[in-house]
Amino acid sequence: MKHARVFPVFFLILSIYLIHQALAADSSRRSHRAVETLRGVPYGWTEGKKPSPSVLINFRLAINQPTEELEQAVIDISTPTHPRYGHHMKREELREMLRPDPVIMNDILAWLRSENVPPDTIGTEGNWIKFQVPVSQAERMLKTQFSYYHDNANQQALLRTLSYSVPENLHPHISLIQPTTRFGNLRQQSALDGPEGPIIATPEDLTAECGFVVRPECLRDLYDLKNSSAQPNSKNILGISGFLEQFARHVDFHAFMNGLSPNESDAKFTVVRINGGLNDEDSSSGSSEASLDVQYSISLGYNTLATYYTTGGRGPLVPDMEQPNASASSNEPYLEQLHYILNLPDEELPAILTTSYGEAEQTVPLSYATTVCNLYAQLGARGVSVIFSSGDSGVGDSCQRNDGSYQTRFLPGFPASCPFVTSVGGTWSHNPEKAVDFSGGGFSEIFTRPAYQDVAVKNYLNQLGNKWSGLYNPEGRGFPDVSAQARGFLIRDHGMYMRISGTSASAPVFAGIVSQLNAVRLAEGKPRMGFLNPWLYTKGEPGFTDITIGGSRGCYGGAHGISVPFASWNATTGWDPVTGLGTPLFSKMADLALSEEVI
Repeated sequence: MKHARVFPVFFLILSIYLIHQALAADSSRRSHRAVETLRGVPYGWTEGKKPSPSVLINFRLAINQPTEELEQAVIDISTPTHPRYGHHMKREELREMLRPDPVIMNDILAWLRSENVPPDTIGTEGNWIKFQVPVSQAERMLKTQFSYYHDNANQQALLRTLSYSVPENLHPHISLIQPTTRFGNLRQQSALDGPEGPIIATPEDLTAECGFVVRPECLRDLYDLKNSSAQPNSKNILGISGFLEQFARHVDFHAFMNGLSPNESDAKFTVVRINGGLNDEDSSSGSSEASLDVQYSISLGYNTLATYYTTGGRGPLVPDMEQPNASASSNEPYLEQLHYILNLPDEELPAILTTSYGEAEQTVPLSYATTVCNLYAQLGARGVSVIFSSGDSGVGDSCQRNDGSYQTRFLPGFPASCPFVTSVGGTWSHNPEKAVDFSGGGFSEIFTRPAYQDVAVKNYLNQLGNKWSGLYNPEGRGFPDVSAQARGFLIRDHGMYMRISGTSASAPVFAGIVSQLNAVRLAEGKPRMGFLNPWLYTKGEPGFTDITIGGSRGCYGGAHGISVPFASWNATTGWDPVTGLGTPLFSKMADLALSEEVI
């Protein structure tokens, strides 16, 4: 009889335990909320096998915080009429502004500790937390399942998931955790960087008239750069971005300078490696993008210090029609580069960062795009001129939305559409210059039009009228901001002279000119230019030649896209989404940059 009582008690205890476990599991599920969820496996990718549970993943977590104070500070510091103009923020000052609520930070760190994240892998950088865990632990923490996903072209594998969640109480405070749902896709902005590739130059090209080809001397004449006389200054470092295993070869650089820019043949640059980035100068792989960037930015920015930042890794994407997989158009890791540069001491921070890479804005998840753009704003606050090529797709390639609606739409590029970068479009020909038809431009679908360009863009929209209505966002940030030559550049790569075109050429050209403007200001005891756009659209506008001939094209349809007959933006009087405010005249810009700050 005694034993008979034991079993009911045992089963009662077991039942209570199982109910408790079930309720706990249900509570755990209910207490998490999705941060991001994809509709399904992105186009161009196939889900493969599950990873080993022990595979390690390095995560970055961004803490949500208001951006208004930072963005207003950047605008104030960069507006010539404002008392704060030129008073760039120090690293510690910016960190203090961006420091997250300690309670929120501690709550997130407590969550990581409760999930047994190894303490030695946890690090904090402003409103970012980085940590490392194996797949099994990541799946448990984020209530998800990771898989290897393969692109359909070459089966390159990425370890990703289609959705992830965080505790309900932390959800309002976490803007993103990556790598998770990010399928990356970025490309060089070279119009001839395709099946045809850069063209081998002929002996005649080396001495051809300016207008048929572009050499440094042509640009100095065209943009009135003959009388620049910069002196090396640690406050004026010209930073050049390198991604996608593009290596800047010193041998080619010196041969180029000796052959096509002999008066600047003693120029040099240093290399900084980020995130395991390499600069294998013996590689047989083509490095036309790196060659173009260093050879033209440094020859035009002669005598300023120059650094090539080579960043390893590939980054995130939501594929679309024209860029369906990572093999056809590679993506680059903006976050790794930006965190590195923002962590530099003030005395090592570049004055300029020029980047000739980009992607369709719609392929970048919203949280990722806004987060990256905010990091560019932080660079602007510290006095860095961030310069991007506007892209080589004109109004867009496939012109079809990838959100499931398949709506016909012009497709802006990113990061050129970020309002805290200076976007550079393309021109060709001399006397007069004309808009080049591949020059990327348009209106952002993510970022609203900033006040600094409101008058200029509204003037263009008034001229445009109802043309292309419904195919673009008239309230979006308009780009490019400025332009420069973008066709027929002579470069030196792997011992040969090549011809190459694209806004990947116009961006380093403009960067070299800005480095000379910085030199002029620093020589007079003034701060460097910093974030350029509020100055460009007001005081700086008379320093540009307005381009009114030509236009861009696009909407060719591609493999899966939609063709829009005669789709284009036209170059017109004033700002336009092909050439921006126009092309630079250095002497005028220098005079304007040295005149009294208040206009």
